[in-house]
Amino acid sequence: MDAIFHRLNFFRIFFYLRDLFQIILTSFYDLGSILVKRRSYVPLLLQQILSIGFDAIPILTIVGLLLGMGTVAEAGLELPKLGIQNLVGTIIIHIILRIVGPFATAMVVIARSASAISVEIGNMRVSGELDTIEMLGVNLSFFLITPRIVGVLISMMALTFYFAICSFTGGFLMGLFGLSMPMVSLIESLKTSLTLSDLLVPLMDSAAFGLIIAAVAVYHGLSVGQSPNDVPRETNKALVNAIVLCTLVLTVIQIFLIFA
Repeated sequence: MDAIFHRLNFFRIFFYLRDLFQIILTSFYDLGSILVKRRSYVPLLLQQILSIGFDAIPILTIVGLLLGMGTVAEAGLELPKLGIQNLVGTIIIHIILRIVGPFATAMVVIARSASAISVEIGNMRVSGELDTIEMLGVNLSFFLITPRIVGVLISMMALTFYFAICSFTGGFLMGLFGLSMPMVSLIESLKTSLTLSDLLVPLMDSAAFGLIIAAVAVYHGLSVGQSPNDVPRETNKALVNAIVLCTLVLTVIQIFLIFA
């Protein structure tokens, strides 16, 4: 009996991931149609990008500044004890730019946008708006799914680098006023440590996180039935699954980079 349950869970996970992948592929296919043939839907894309991106800036600014200050404070105090203070720039880049920056941004977007998308689509399902839209002959992917997938994707990539800028600013402030570190030496340490891969890796991470967050939120929003109780249930599933998948993807990418 346990073996049967394990197999059922495996197939459930497989079909779940397949559906997420299908949502992403359909969105990219429909994006080409929107940009070429159906430009009336372009304002919906811009609206999603602005609402998802700009609304997250205040909280990301605060978190980024605090994280940068804390990272530089720890590095500035502990590394000189080990005689490796010249590695401050390398550690800051690897911690903030490669790992913590994309993941922290993903957590903020999950808390704000994934829940909002899931609740919005779920309420539209409960109220019958989705059925009405389909009866009018409107393509749900053009109108509802693709703008949110693209909006979260572009916003995640932009917000990740904005978060890194805020973190570096907080680190500079801590180094200047808190640790009395020479600003020139800190900047030179960052410049000598920064490579092209340090920019490509967070770009890849943020793109993967954005696609996962949007696809999971849309999937669970569309999974809502006719009962209003399904909305919070599916929203909770969307948040949990998005966090788990983002953590899994981050781990896989870091392991790949270690052994590559």
